[in-house]
Amino acid sequence: MIAIKTIDLEKRYGDRIAVNKLNLSIEQGELFSLLGTNGAGKTTTIKMLSCLSSPTSGEAILLGDSIVKNPFAVKEKISVSPQETAVASNLTVRENLQLIAKLYGSSKKDAIKRAEHYLSIFRYLAYSPIGGFRGKVSRWICSISRWGFVHGVVVGMGCLPNQVD
Repeated sequence: MIAIKTIDLEKRYGDRIAVNKLNLSIEQGELFSLLGTNGAGKTTTIKMLSCLSSPTSGEAILLGDSIVKNPFAVKEKISVSPQETAVASNLTVRENLQLIAKLYGSSKKDAIKRAEHYLSIFRYLAYSPIGGFRGKVSRWICSISRWGFVHGVVVGMGCLPNQVD
């Protein structure tokens, strides 16, 4: 089953083209990565696919719903872990997971169940301050929904080799 399909997806800011007629198809269960230099359109593409920004033209279908015609249905199925960490530093790991599950529409009971699923893997994290676990919890947050976008996994790693003079 196709999880994401884009058809001539485009984003313009005035005369500047940020994403130029992107066509791709990603199967459910497939791991996909957008790589490119700064300004290549990676963040803009994620913003459009997660319904945080509307495309100038074109279309994308996520898990059967259009980002243009039915963005609320798309938002119910996805989660985004932004380049900046998505966790609240004043909450424990357990509280962060429960909060995000509730924000994505889970009942209190289901939010607790989802959080416990992840905490069963690393029991010692349950009541820990978020501290050094930000990255791990941020990725878990993406797994709470049916489809997750993790932005900035390789922050600081350039796509082009450094030139040495």
